Amino acid sequence: MQSGPATQAEELDEEAGLFSEINITPLTDVFLVLLIIFMVVSSSMVEAEKQAAQAKNLVSERALSVLTPEGTGESPLIPKDIVISVTPDGTIYLEGDTFPIGELAERLRKVERGAAATRVVVRGDQEAQYKLVWQVIRAAQAAGFPDVALASRAKD
Repeated sequence: MQSGPATQAEELDEEAGLFSEINITPLTDVFLVLLIIFMVVSSSMVEAEKQAAQAKNLVSERALSVLTPEGTGESPLIPKDIVISVTPDGTIYLEGDTFPIGELAERLRKVERGAAATRVVVRGDQEAQYKLVWQVIRAAQAAGFPDVALASRAKD
């Protein structure tokens, strides 16, 4: 008769052991689906921002395809910085507007400066002409901005 109650206790332990494991397969499936949705939505948002900016004849800094060279710069952008972007085809952008290099110094003089000293950051694409990037730096200095920095991206 002792085998009867011991058998029932063993059966209860075995049943409890079956439910102690968690199946994470459905959870993994949900995370993968959410990841795919996030990737699709984020890329469509960037495309929508590019199209909206082009419709208004403006280009936001985030919408520009500028691949800066790798570097070791440690100074982050601050809101007071004036950002000038130079694309591989030689287009110059300042506050969403594009214009030739000859007008850059004049436009920089018109930019409203903050209370603190303002820095000019040149985001030159690694495929942009070196001569053009140098002309942008010289124009910024001629407009009265002695602090000119070159943007770079972190090394991989």
